[in-house]
Amino acid sequence: MHALRRTLHYLVLFVIGVALAGCGAAGPGAATEDQSVRVCYSALTATQIPLLYAYDQGFFEAEGLSIELTYFESGTAAATAMIADEIDICQIAGSAVVNAGVAGEDLVFLAGLFNTYVYSVLVTPDITGPQDLIGRSMAVSRIGSSSDAALRIALRSMGLTPDEDVAILAIGDQSARVAAMETGEIAGTVASIPDSTRAQQAGLVELLDMSTLNAPFQHTAIATSRQFISDRRATTVAFMRAMLAAIESMKQDRAATMEVMAEYLSLDPEADAELLAAAYDDLVPTYLADIPYPTLDGIQTLLDELEAENPSAADYQPEDLIDLSVLQEAAGGTVGD
Repeated sequence: MHALRRTLHYLVLFVIGVALAGCGAAGPGAATEDQSVRVCYSALTATQIPLLYAYDQGFFEAEGLSIELTYFESGTAAATAMIADEIDICQIAGSAVVNAGVAGEDLVFLAGLFNTYVYSVLVTPDITGPQDLIGRSMAVSRIGSSSDAALRIALRSMGLTPDEDVAILAIGDQSARVAAMETGEIAGTVASIPDSTRAQQAGLVELLDMSTLNAPFQHTAIATSRQFISDRRATTVAFMRAMLAAIESMKQDRAATMEVMAEYLSLDPEADAELLAAAYDDLVPTYLADIPYPTLDGIQTLLDELEAENPSAADYQPEDLIDLSVLQEAAGGTVGD
């Protein structure tokens, strides 16, 4: 039944795509542009599902795009690949784009998918409060990554000084960090759902739910280079149009979204049904905007955090790192802040 539904879904999207193409909806120059796009995503978490849903459910094909999809275990690695012209567009941690932009690299935000903290600070059971972390080690994926920025902000919010009170180690993705906690290698990390929920089920402790900080933070975003926009604008607009259609579908089709989560996050649709439902309900209706423009305040948070290591971050405004014109064109109207 699932295979039949997916086949019918693809057929409907194909027919719509053909009709739009016949009406010239793909935009000027789309017919003559190369429609292959090298795309990446930079984590195996529920916050990465919008791109994976669009890919799995045929929204890119409906726009006539051929997607070559690559996974990187951190936003830092993904940004490096874009800078090296190995990737065209990426669903990526906001901090990686800010770091690259301040370093003078040609990366810009196209959209902001999750614009606040969706992390939990997880610790081992022997940690009963922030002061117990003094002299201990915590882990992130890579230095300069979204998990790194979030952990440093979380530690400061609890009255601790990163690198002085608490050592920060680069270990890898969320599953690797949780595994390191279980073996006692580290005392804590930040993780997002569903890893945060699974970790707590396994006996780890949530010290801080960062969503309670109620602060803007450019968590997950879509980024590319200004050069790619210039060279292949119609393709970039078509990509974002597919993303907008996918987001609308995700909000209407909870079951299909959960199926995609299960597939890419290696969860069992039946055994992990409660976990999948919690991930969907916590993220999609609450934090995923219909028109996913970036958060200027959230990007400023990242610039402020980076300034301690790179003083030149003070010379940048969030607007310097954003190109809203593609999202505006894809949405067919004006996109505000």
